[in-house]
Amino acid sequence: MLGSAYTPEEGMFPLNYLNITQLKNAGLQLDAEDIFNPGKISLTDALVNVGGCTGSFISNEGLIITNHHCVYGNVARLSTEKDNYLENGFVASDKTQELPVSMPCKITQSYEDVSDRVLNGTSETNTPSERISLIGKNIKSILEEERAKYPELTIEISEMFIGKSYTLFRYIFLKDVRLVMAPPLTVGQFGGDTDNWEWPRHNGDFSLVRAYVGKDGKPAPYSKDNVPYQPKKILKINPNGTQENDFVFIMGYPGRTYRHESGSYLKFQQEIQLPTIQSFYKQYIDWMKELSDGNTAKRLKFAGTIQGMENVEKNYRGKMQGLRRTDVVQARQIQDAALKNEYKIGTLSGKQASKVVTRIQELWETRNQIGKAHFYSNIFTRQSRVIQLAELCMYTNALLQDKAIKNNQPLKDSIINDFQNKASRFYPFVDEELEKRAFIAVINGIQQFSAANPGINNKPSSQVLDVKTVASIRKSVVFDSEKMSDLIAKKPTKILSTINKDIVYKIVSDLSATRSNISEIWRATELELAALMPQYIGYREDYLQSQFIPDANSTLRLTYGYIKSYKPNDGEIHYPFTSLEGVFEKANTLPDYRLPKQVQDKLSQQNVPAVFKDPKTGKIVVGILYNMDTTGGNSGSPVLNSRGELIGLNFDRSFTATINDYAWNEDYSRSIGCDIRYVLYVLKYVSEADKIIDEMGIKL
Repeated sequence: MLGSAYTPEEGMFPLNYLNITQLKNAGLQLDAEDIFNPGKISLTDALVNVGGCTGSFISNEGLIITNHHCVYGNVARLSTEKDNYLENGFVASDKTQELPVSMPCKITQSYEDVSDRVLNGTSETNTPSERISLIGKNIKSILEEERAKYPELTIEISEMFIGKSYTLFRYIFLKDVRLVMAPPLTVGQFGGDTDNWEWPRHNGDFSLVRAYVGKDGKPAPYSKDNVPYQPKKILKINPNGTQENDFVFIMGYPGRTYRHESGSYLKFQQEIQLPTIQSFYKQYIDWMKELSDGNTAKRLKFAGTIQGMENVEKNYRGKMQGLRRTDVVQARQIQDAALKNEYKIGTLSGKQASKVVTRIQELWETRNQIGKAHFYSNIFTRQSRVIQLAELCMYTNALLQDKAIKNNQPLKDSIINDFQNKASRFYPFVDEELEKRAFIAVINGIQQFSAANPGINNKPSSQVLDVKTVASIRKSVVFDSEKMSDLIAKKPTKILSTINKDIVYKIVSDLSATRSNISEIWRATELELAALMPQYIGYREDYLQSQFIPDANSTLRLTYGYIKSYKPNDGEIHYPFTSLEGVFEKANTLPDYRLPKQVQDKLSQQNVPAVFKDPKTGKIVVGILYNMDTTGGNSGSPVLNSRGELIGLNFDRSFTATINDYAWNEDYSRSIGCDIRYVLYVLKYVSEADKIIDEMGIKL
């Protein structure tokens, strides 16, 4: 309940963990009911989960503000060489000109703890698999009951603590969302990958979309007859922004954190998971940049993928640095060692803790051994479309060999039609050379990291592909995008009957047993870890005499703090505001600081109203820095002042704060936002969107 006694360890709070007294002591000027008030109107009603990011309603006609990088991929897909909205920006002259994007919205209506119902009967189960299966059945039953009761809502159950705590959420789900405004690339992504996860920042990382519903007011798919959604609550924009040391808070939908995991898990992240993913992403990014160099059409098609991958790749480098420079891993391992020694604090004791921690360590040691093979086998198999095609062919041919299907022509035709529809999604390729490189890298990864692993049965015969095999792969017809598209459309049965002769199909087929074995090992450890982790978390809470905050899991959270400077490294002081002067100082000094003259001219305004300026320095404010606790999914979250007014838009963390997923510390964790004054400045002078400013109710 809001207002219950609670001492925070970190600050990414579910709404039922908030201590309103503590918040008011920190500087909040609102009551609990102003933040969340089921059945009545509160700030929660202005918040949306939009396409995996967070957004906020800022007009009575469904206008939503979020980050530019959240709409980036959609803007790239809408762009052509003739109408390059990504490069030049986009502003809809009126609602009829707004463009559909794939960014559905969820609005939290209510929530309810259903842990007892989800865990009902699990104490009588004998094995981890039985327990997980029963939890799954209980969740399914609860969802069916809720969906029958609330057919107009989207119902989800989120695991708050693994195997221990579950919350049911009810959402309004809006399907029709359209692009209203995006700044030019050189404003929205000014600084590019060079400045990503860095401070100081000088980009206008914001965009506007609008949610629509059917004429009856109910959620509906895209239709030109739909009407703007009318939110229950909109955020009031404070064009005066904020000042250093002001109290601020964020509400949003942070993605995933892992703050209650074991020391063995953190060691796995540090030594296996993070470096393996980071190196693959780096290689894939370099390929895309090389293969699209000088080709605008191809660069636009790659744009969203490159932007997303660069974001993750640098994030993982930051996490690796953070784990190296802090004692997060060591501190958790020390705690685990204490638990293994059967801790005793007052009347509390952990007689079974040693067994639990020891078994968790053994399971993670197994994962350490197969981690890289699992990565290439499972996660990045999705990175190769020809592997997906080969697996689809194997699956379809297996169906067609079934006796019951062989003698049923309509059913055979239906299966082949299904194959056609799915296979056509893999073609045409954006770039055939990229597909060849991805396939070879994935196969080499599976073979290299499984061939020498004693825990994997059915190991491949070789560790990497030889030169002759690579040459044969490159000639395979499955990489001929045009020919394969034609065959899928006209002769799908020919593909199915002849593909077993293709080198790509043979390799994927030969590795099937290896990949299955890797998956079985991983799944077995996953089931056992899921059964052990509730006990482990309980022992840690006892040992530390603390109640933990559930890890972020894309459900609505609140974090609070202050506009604040910090010292990330020896000899550095980072102040909490940047200005337009910094944009001009960086302009065109590096490729990521590209700023065309026409954009620079629009930014270079004279006699600017005082509202855009920091009253202390007289400079036009661009970015803001604060010590709030954020992670992925908080992109686009509103930065709110003590009265709940919008004064900025969260979009990033500092490089030292990428470790937030595992631990938060006020000394090194800083998040970054675009000041609302710069949002309004860009809208007025760069995008010339006075109509939108009027719709937002702002008088400049």
